[in-house]
Amino acid sequence: MSKKNWTDKIKSLPDNNELGSENENMIAAAAEGEIFLIDENKPSNIIKRFDKEIKSDEINIPNEFVDLLIGKKSGKNSSKVSLLDMPIAATNILFRSIALVKSSQFNAKSRPLQLQFFEEEFKTKENAKVSLAINIKDVSSNVRPDGTVTGRREKVREAIDFLQNNLFVWVVGKNSSGETVDTKLSYIESPSFTKGKVYFDMNIYWFEQLMNLKVYNTYLLQLPRLLGNTRHVVFSIYLERFDSNKWFQWNYKKINELFGLNYSDANSLGKGFLRDIRHKLDKNSLKSFQYRVEGENIWIMPYEMKNIVGNSNIKLQSSTLEKLDDNYFANYLARRHELSKKKKESILDIIKTSNSDKIILKSAYEEFKKYCRRKEVKVSVLKFTGDDFLNKWNTFIFEEYKKTERFKTYPNGYPRV
Repeated sequence: MSKKNWTDKIKSLPDNNELGSENENMIAAAAEGEIFLIDENKPSNIIKRFDKEIKSDEINIPNEFVDLLIGKKSGKNSSKVSLLDMPIAATNILFRSIALVKSSQFNAKSRPLQLQFFEEEFKTKENAKVSLAINIKDVSSNVRPDGTVTGRREKVREAIDFLQNNLFVWVVGKNSSGETVDTKLSYIESPSFTKGKVYFDMNIYWFEQLMNLKVYNTYLLQLPRLLGNTRHVVFSIYLERFDSNKWFQWNYKKINELFGLNYSDANSLGKGFLRDIRHKLDKNSLKSFQYRVEGENIWIMPYEMKNIVGNSNIKLQSSTLEKLDDNYFANYLARRHELSKKKKESILDIIKTSNSDKIILKSAYEEFKKYCRRKEVKVSVLKFTGDDFLNKWNTFIFEEYKKTERFKTYPNGYPRV
């Protein structure tokens, strides 16, 4: 059934109630006109179960979901309620639940057919939900003197209580009797513990928030453990919205508002919040930032880190490390030689498409640096920027390509940046 037909069918049901004033207290509002098939007097309809071990180091978080976490208004009746003070264990639950559903995520703009399948599978069924299972040790854990890692059930219970009571939305539902009912949908429903795992259900509203990647960024699954502070985690997530190696301006009052702070001026915010989080990101993240204060404004420039230098307990897969190294190389060149975003993406395309070309590009850059350091040259690497750098680098790329077997067959087949 198409979305239009489904929506028309639901809206044609008799409307016996109007939205009540309770909606003024909601954290977020459902999409305008969205109506859900919900009858709380009937059992849940579990459509899909997510209980397999998480294998990826990365998760995709939609920006709209982040906006809900920091309390940005969504809808004319919504109120600003921040979740920045949630326990770090609750942040772990959010990250782990997103990781569980990663294989089913889609972008409705680029894959409209998958959106149609999603709606037919979930939105045409009453009380549609999914079930998730997360290892307790992945949410909160202790390390015993003998090295054994154990889950902290009390911390997990505290995290679940917080999410149930604070992360929710009011939606309009129609039950099987045709009555319109305002229904409160918490992020976590029906939680339980057994055999070292926590199980809970997720309703269709929240599931769709995680599934539809309209605008999103990719993060490390271990980010909450690396930073250990929910407000720092959310700031790091928000930082991904801005291009690396470019300065952007923020008024300190806006930073106060977004991240639930109460600093009296930009200088105190920089010294009391930004300096602390930058120090932590430099040691425990793959993206950090520089900042400078000018009056009431703070200029911030995000930049990529080469690796996680401060936490040897975080083990990443070789494929993840390779991807991070590729991203760092492209961002490093763009920052150091003042390349455009388009040129940076061109470099990334080359090194992600061909491993042999990646080796050529990296060895060519090393030769370029050696050239700059020679006694007869003695010129700063930083002197070459923009097209001047690319033209010089391409000459070294060609020289490195000439050393390969491919050159004999395809003399003009070298990668050009």
